[in-house]
Amino acid sequence: MMNPILRRRVWLSTVVFLLVLSLPAMGLEKVGTTSMQVLKIAMGVRGIGMGNAMSGAVNDAEAVWWNPGALTEVENDQAQFGQINMPADIHLNSLTWAHRVGDYQTFALQAINLFTNDMPVRTWNHPEGTGENFNASDLAIGAGYARKLTDRFSLGGNVRFLHSALEDATYDGVAVDLGTLYKTSLRSLRLGMAIQNLGPDVKYSGTYLDYRNQVQNDSLLIQKDYEGASLPTMFRLGIAFNLFEMLNWAHNPNDDANIAVEMNHPNDNRERLNLGGEYGWKQRLFLRAGGKFGYDEESFSLGFGLNVPLADRVKFKFNYAYSHWGKLTDAVDTFMGQPHRFAVGFEW
Repeated sequence: MMNPILRRRVWLSTVVFLLVLSLPAMGLEKVGTTSMQVLKIAMGVRGIGMGNAMSGAVNDAEAVWWNPGALTEVENDQAQFGQINMPADIHLNSLTWAHRVGDYQTFALQAINLFTNDMPVRTWNHPEGTGENFNASDLAIGAGYARKLTDRFSLGGNVRFLHSALEDATYDGVAVDLGTLYKTSLRSLRLGMAIQNLGPDVKYSGTYLDYRNQVQNDSLLIQKDYEGASLPTMFRLGIAFNLFEMLNWAHNPNDDANIAVEMNHPNDNRERLNLGGEYGWKQRLFLRAGGKFGYDEESFSLGFGLNVPLADRVKFKFNYAYSHWGKLTDAVDTFMGQPHRFAVGFEW
């Protein structure tokens, strides 16, 4: 392990590095200027129930979605499958697996798959459809790695292969995440930072018909090449602590009360504040709630989790979260269109 002086230098250098990387995201709001929007959708169901305030709080396989530097907190092998309800018949699933190697490093694999049902092709001359159909899909497959540099400081990252398709137009690329976790000497206080979705601009292959001049005749439309757009880079900075330990309250050692606060800044919108809490009863039942501030529509979330022992060292995990999306929530009355999130997993 590093001596205290070197440890502080590593921590300071990492902080400066992540802040420099995040500077392009600290400019003016640029809503609607990024591509691969699937990368902006929160995937970790436990974290969604806690209001997305997870960069300092995450300690399981969900770290690949919130802060890869926290993968070192995974104690056993974990696998999780998540299903995200989306409006407009959009399907979104995720899968992650984390494996601890020794005392200091963790490897992880992950996948995200979004796809739509068939939709009719509509044009100016055929507004009800031409008889043809198309669909859209996004796929992200990646690997993560994290290592403890000291007993308090961890550094990790993800590398993802990206594939997006809209009818005949496609895009293939790569995105990188970087994250750190620092356990302070102030009881249970933890500090986490991450910058997500670093990579080259997204530019789809092929051409498209330019409707921007609103020429109401398909034969007069101009074929144009797709323009490039940046990935939805996100900078996260959060703190988390166990309320019982922070206030030195007497409690059952199997019970937890975790509090998390996070500031994040996307490169296409303003800063946001996330608050979250989780109460764990005997490491079996978990109740969660969160609040979101600075969002256009999202406001609050609720969730719960169950840990069920199946055999020696084997646990079944179920997590549920509801994230209110404002007008999007109110506009959809079907169950599958409502913002419910589910995840099942195993730990062994």
